[in-house]
Amino acid sequence: MEETEEAQLTHAALRWLDQNGALTRLQATLHARAALTPMPKIIAAPVHVDLARLHEISESLATLVVERPLRAQKIFHHILHIASVAITLQMRASKEDTDDHCPPPAMPPPHPAHPASLYHDYERKTRFDGEVTIDKEDLDLTLHSLASNLPLDASMASEDPHSVLTAAQIYTPLQVGGMPWVPEWVVGSVRDLPLHLQEPRLSLVGGRVLAVSLPSSFTKWVRYLCSNPGCVGTARDLHVRVFVLGRPESDTVHHRPPCRICLSPLSEDPASRELGERMTVMLLPSAQSHALTRDTPTRAQALRVVLRDEMMKGVEPGQVLEATVMVSPQRLPQFPSLEAMYVHPPPPLLPPATLPPVLRQLVSDRQSSPWSLVLTLAYMFAASVTPAGTFHSLKLALLLSLASCSSKKAGLAVLAVGTNTTLLLRLLWWCARYAPHSMIHSSLDPVTASCSREPDGALWVQGGSLLLARGGVCVLGEFSKFRNDVRRKVCRVLESGVVQVDCSVRHHHHTGPSLTYPLRAAAWACYDPASAKASTAMETEDNFLHVPLGDLTKSITDVFGLVVYTETPGGECEKEAEEVITFHTLLGAMSPSPSEDLLLPKDQMIQYLRMVRNMAVEFSPTAERLIRGYYVATRRLRGDCMQQGSLVPITAIHTLTQVASSHARLALRTTVEGWDAAAAVLLCEEALAAHSGYSLLQVTPTPHLSPNADLHTLVGRKNDERMTRFQKTLEEFVSTHTGDIPGAL
Repeated sequence: MEETEEAQLTHAALRWLDQNGALTRLQATLHARAALTPMPKIIAAPVHVDLARLHEISESLATLVVERPLRAQKIFHHILHIASVAITLQMRASKEDTDDHCPPPAMPPPHPAHPASLYHDYERKTRFDGEVTIDKEDLDLTLHSLASNLPLDASMASEDPHSVLTAAQIYTPLQVGGMPWVPEWVVGSVRDLPLHLQEPRLSLVGGRVLAVSLPSSFTKWVRYLCSNPGCVGTARDLHVRVFVLGRPESDTVHHRPPCRICLSPLSEDPASRELGERMTVMLLPSAQSHALTRDTPTRAQALRVVLRDEMMKGVEPGQVLEATVMVSPQRLPQFPSLEAMYVHPPPPLLPPATLPPVLRQLVSDRQSSPWSLVLTLAYMFAASVTPAGTFHSLKLALLLSLASCSSKKAGLAVLAVGTNTTLLLRLLWWCARYAPHSMIHSSLDPVTASCSREPDGALWVQGGSLLLARGGVCVLGEFSKFRNDVRRKVCRVLESGVVQVDCSVRHHHHTGPSLTYPLRAAAWACYDPASAKASTAMETEDNFLHVPLGDLTKSITDVFGLVVYTETPGGECEKEAEEVITFHTLLGAMSPSPSEDLLLPKDQMIQYLRMVRNMAVEFSPTAERLIRGYYVATRRLRGDCMQQGSLVPITAIHTLTQVASSHARLALRTTVEGWDAAAAVLLCEEALAAHSGYSLLQVTPTPHLSPNADLHTLVGRKNDERMTRFQKTLEEFVSTHTGDIPGAL
């Protein structure tokens, strides 16, 4: 009964290898090996298994791959070894015919792109395009019959281009994909790891990478030589040890093992060892990702997952990783080890097919205006934290930042300046919920990254808050309370867009490499100038506003893309906003249930932001001309009287581009028009006017909208007329101050 089951599994595995093109790829690999000098001792023939497709061919084989992967790998390896013997004999026969001036037999092109079937009769036999036929009923006897016809002389030596490979010279790792994410197969926490596991099995893991170890080497394969010169075993490469996933790495390297033939001691061939690279990552499962946010402070334990060779490429702290892993038993009290055998490619982000109901109605009502839709969204956004109209400029900046979030580049950084940091932090934390991923920074965690050493000597890079917020938003908190060295570190990261990690560990006489990781998150922070601990002699005071700025230096405001000043010199705007906020807070305190956004439901707003983030936009010539011209003109006219350069940083053109493209996405436009450029310039000019006390375009900063004004004035027709006049003023400003520079227009 067991033999019948084994035969059925073997037949199913052979059929899968043929349909998957593995036999054709093996043939191409053997042809390429024969042309190399020197020839490699080991050939890699990975077995790609799509579990869903394999289940259609054989349910028992698919179950075996999951529950007993080592046995399944042994079956696949056995078939590929027999196929390599048959293909090698075919190549040798073809070579002999060529040497005898006979036309070679027809052979299929040895290329994986031609998945031609290498056998046609599924009932009984497999034919390899030549005279060699493999009987599928008993593969062991077939292999023995093939091997018995081979001479035990130099024709089997490894120097012969057409030498037959032994079983140990074929490396067939399993790469299993297509596993459904059912709870039985997913390791969602440490509690899901079986402590009394008898043999390895497959599972799925997914989560965010918290830390990575520096790559270390391991032995992929090693060859031993018999000390007896007359032993045939060395000529046949029988003593080749290949690393097998699921087995300890120490099994690959023997300590003076005996020869299989003559039992003489073996010695390692120093020229026949190949090393690979391995990396261990600390993975926070997706089910426990809420541990990174402030909303639900809980404890979570990360999983250790080992990656090898090509699976290590592109792995960074903060990255979302999904993989099929082999869970191997360990001696108690150690947890079972997790070794990745296949890293799943990131799934495509498909935008929603239709607009949410509330947003659909809003888009339909605002079609006639190029600015009203975005302003209305900012007016209604986060109304449960502060009433509609309050902190309008900050809400607009946060919306634009949310629209710029991407896992491929850094988002738009926002700095809110004001004395009421408690309310500002509440607003930042609330709006971060709408990001694809949010990270709330804590003083206990590194802000960028840190490097540490374990007792076994391994170096680990732990991702900081900016790296762990990859693809989303990192709320840094109150930036004015950061230490000066931490501020400088954050400013360097925001300015360069790169997180640099120094792996030189203190108290260890070791100089490690310097690693760099790109910043792929949007940084949000608030700043209270009044809390800065600056000395009286060195305290900075604005010449026009006559208000203390503390140590809010130009180096800080330059690195943040948008700096939003939430207070005005006179304070009249803040008084009206405070009355509305106080009344709103009292009503919320008397409400029995927690307040939610009734104007913009959270689920619909998240769906809308996911749609606009996936939109690809391009700039129109008008938008490029306005942005470039405004940048050049303000750099010219806003020179610092203290001879410290312009008040407009070099990075301002990048900020203007990000703001304009995000404004176009929020307005559901695929082309950035002059309207979007005018909105971006207005937002940046308000920040410059609030900081310097004057505006080149006669812009008055309005952090809060007046509660006494009607909606037509704030976000309707009258606002469109105001923005149209501002755009004409901007065009005249650009034409006047950059007309002598042809490259700026």
